[in-house]
Amino acid sequence: MRNLIACLLLASAVPAAAQVYLGAEVGPDAFARGDDSRIDTSGEDAFSWALASEVSSATLCSVFESTAPEREVLKYLRQGIYRQELAAMLLLSETTSVPFKTLAADLGKEGGFRALAKKYKSDAMRLFSEGGRLKAAAELRMPLFLVSVSTFSSLAPEISTPAVPASLTGEDD
Repeated sequence: MRNLIACLLLASAVPAAAQVYLGAEVGPDAFARGDDSRIDTSGEDAFSWALASEVSSATLCSVFESTAPEREVLKYLRQGIYRQELAAMLLLSETTSVPFKTLAADLGKEGGFRALAKKYKSDAMRLFSEGGRLKAAAELRMPLFLVSVSTFSSLAPEISTPAVPASLTGEDD
C-alpha cells in the first residue's frame, strides 16, 4: 500500500523544474551570436544604378521626370515591377513619350505588359525582348555597384616588391 501511494504521488507531480519555457519571441537561434537578419536590398540598389548607367541621362530624366532616376527605378522595383518588365516599360515610355509614372499606374489596371503595350499601340514582344537585352547589360554591370568589404580592402595600396635600391637607379648623390 505504501508503494502504491508513493507511485501515485510521483505520477501526479508536475516536473516543472525540469521544463524550460521559451516564449514565442525567442527563436531556436536566439542564443547564437551573429548579425541581425535583414532583407538584402543591395541587389536592387546595384541594379538601379547599373540600369541608370546603361541608358542616357536625357532619356532617364524625361522618362522618369526626375533628376535622380536611379531612385525612381529603385522605387518601382520595390513596388514589385520585375527587372525585365521595368526595362521594357522604360523603352515603351521612351518611344511613346508617356511618363513612366503613368505607365506604372496603368500596368495594374490593364492586367499586364502586353495589354499596356497594346493600349499605347506598341509591339509588346519587341519591347520585351529589347528590355531583356537592356536588363542583361545592366546585370553585367551590377558587380561594379555592389559594396563589399573586399572592395574597400582592395583600394588600399599593396606593396608586393621592395623598393629599388638607390644604387640601381643612379641616385647615389
